[in-house]
Amino acid sequence: MINSITDIPKECRNCGEKNIFGRSDKKFCNDACRIDHNNKLKMEKRGDYPEFVKHITKILTSNYQVLRKLNRNAKTIVSEQQLTDLGFNFHYITSYLTIQKGDVYHFCFDQGYLKIKDNQVLLVAQPEQIKT
Repeated sequence: MINSITDIPKECRNCGEKNIFGRSDKKFCNDACRIDHNNKLKMEKRGDYPEFVKHITKILTSNYQVLRKLNRNAKTIVSEQQLTDLGFNFHYITSYLTIQKGDVYHFCFDQGYLKIKDNQVLLVAQPEQIKT
């Protein structure tokens, strides 16, 4: 009969404890070590990006949140000042779309805007802007 419990001590992948017993596929001495190990892996993965990439990602995320917050009805008109007051940065977008009239819509993922007259901005939502 094959038993999944083993008496052969193994080493914890996180703290190095040499005497962990239990299932044959056990890798950590306890839940705290398992969680700590996985958190370290996540931090290492996030650290692979240069600081400027992290900075731009933060700006794009903030821009997206501002547009989404203000654009509840898929089409909304707001002032440039409202966007700026909420921390929107007009220099960072993910794409743009020029329509036949020549108007240029700027997008942050699926949330976009078009600058119109008198410092007004038309906010739009276009799910098709997200291409997989």
